[in-house]
Amino acid sequence: MAPITEALLVRRAEHNDGRLATLQEVALHQQGIERIELLNQLCRRLRILYLQNNLICKIERLNRLKELEVLNLAVNNIQRVQNLQRCESLRCLDLSVNFIDYRAGLLSLRSLQENEHLEELHLLGNPCTRWPGYRPYVVGTLPRLRRLDGEPVLPSERISAAQQLPTLEARLREELLAEGIDPDAAAQVEDDSLLDAEQIPETGYMDETGQLRRPWCPATRILDHREAAAEAAAAEEKRRPAQTLGGDGLGLEAPEPPPRICFPEVKEGEPLYQKNEGKWEFTLQESADGHSLQLDVALGRYLDTSAIQADVQPSYVRLLARGRLLQLALPAEVRPDAAVAQRSKTTGNLLVTMPLAAASAVGTPGGSAPVGVLRPENAAGGKASGRGSKAAVRGAEVPELVPALVSTAAAAGAAAGNDDDDLPPL
Repeated sequence: MAPITEALLVRRAEHNDGRLATLQEVALHQQGIERIELLNQLCRRLRILYLQNNLICKIERLNRLKELEVLNLAVNNIQRVQNLQRCESLRCLDLSVNFIDYRAGLLSLRSLQENEHLEELHLLGNPCTRWPGYRPYVVGTLPRLRRLDGEPVLPSERISAAQQLPTLEARLREELLAEGIDPDAAAQVEDDSLLDAEQIPETGYMDETGQLRRPWCPATRILDHREAAAEAAAAEEKRRPAQTLGGDGLGLEAPEPPPRICFPEVKEGEPLYQKNEGKWEFTLQESADGHSLQLDVALGRYLDTSAIQADVQPSYVRLLARGRLLQLALPAEVRPDAAVAQRSKTTGNLLVTMPLAAASAVGTPGGSAPVGVLRPENAAGGKASGRGSKAAVRGAEVPELVPALVSTAAAAGAAAGNDDDDLPPL
């Protein structure tokens, strides 16, 4: 059962800024509503009300809607027309595809005689339309109608219906008495309800094939809707755990972290984990001259540079863009004070150049021993790359670094003071 709640009405009143006191039109169709509630109290200025394709069994709690002009109750479970006498402004009433029969349904139409402004009535799809004399009976009972079931009521038809009305009423009364129904009791509509309790008895039976068969009636519509809602809820409960599983279905996937505002704190002694929360494509490699490390990240050309933060430390580098963190451990120590960040205007890629700390010792006096430049032993060409969330450098594991000998003849000569004396003085 889906009740009419204040929250539902506020959502449906977005065109009126969510204000219910001045709401003039609301659509509550296809909501699984079984009872009309709260409209009398919260939406007294309603002029147009759409309640089609629900499970409403009884017209009720609309007596305070004095300005209501259009009421659509098509495709519901209504068996009688009632409780609309005080809707003084009602012009159009749609009761198509309900369960109004000729026994009590036609007699209940007398309650609409007090609606002086009612001009249009729709009853197509109801069992009462199959009764011979249905149209002249309705036109004779409600002489103010201008349209019935979408067709205009002509003056000649209205006169003919008024002449046939006494005969049709007598025939209808006889048919009801023949079926054992009291016409006077059937015409009472003040306090009639199909199903007041939430527990609805089963209306179906098992056929010879073992399948459940239900007759087409208001109780069947409610039972079918509740079973479908229960199945949908069960399927949703099964689907939610499946969404939390990883791609291989073997473990739970960590929920997506909220956007970051600043860099997380790195505590001394704790391992540094590789992270690529933005799933950016990047490459981390040594420069051509072997004196620096270069990090190239594809951030996109439409990302504003002011939204990018960079943090270079001797052993790791971090980028923060769109609230997502890229954190990489470096294979060699660098000099953060000499790092340079550049942005391509064409592709939007960010290039961070980080000079190696060991490369700064090349060419400095003070020793004749060869100077070592650190390069990853297990990386081809000293390159590490990543696509998406997979980095070639995994976890906090840093490849083993071995010294690569670099010729220092020029540096040794400068230290010994061997200048070229053949050059003329300036």
